[in-house]
Amino acid sequence: MSFPTKYEQILERIEAIDPVNYGRTRNFQNGAVTRLSPYIARGVISTKQVTENILARGLPLPAIEKFIQELAWRDYWQQVWIVKGDAINQDLRHPQPDTENQQIPQAIVVAQTGIEAIDKSITELYDTGYVHNHMRMYLAVLACNIAKSHWREPARCMFLSTFELIELSFRTPSSSESSSSCEAILTLTRSLALSITAVGVPHSSCVGSPLRIGACL
Repeated sequence: MSFPTKYEQILERIEAIDPVNYGRTRNFQNGAVTRLSPYIARGVISTKQVTENILARGLPLPAIEKFIQELAWRDYWQQVWIVKGDAINQDLRHPQPDTENQQIPQAIVVAQTGIEAIDKSITELYDTGYVHNHMRMYLAVLACNIAKSHWREPARCMFLSTFELIELSFRTPSSSESSSSCEAILTLTRSLALSITAVGVPHSSCVGSPLRIGACL
């Protein structure tokens, strides 16, 4: 699994999107997902740019609806963040019920949940920074529903394991600019990803652990 840093290769990844197959298979771990999230998150490309590319193909709207919906959801949650600000770090509608701790279960941290597919995904997350969206949801079920952890610490640990933490400003080069600046920034981000860690605080049977920052979805 790779995340190219050359702008031309990122554009090729947009061209390679199969929005119809995405809608059919996105929930499967080997589905036709795009892995464009790190580039969208840092402004190398935009959801509008991706949407326009897909719409220009002239495919029937019902066939690509799910893909467009997911781009819209991404923009929607960005708007929620703009409106709510730091309040997104707290329970919004009501306190999370039936919580017993404020940490992340050790079994998740060390990839020993006993569920082979999930443990493999956790290891893949540490190795590459990538985890499939459905695996994220399964991890949330284990942490919040089974281990009864409050969502904040598991969410923080997940966030710290992705490219999206790095506070660097990416921008798309204009036609008159070299793509070298984009490539340099992404390469620097990847380099930082190998060196930055975040350590959790022990809490009874749940403990934190160094989590490497890498690429994301």
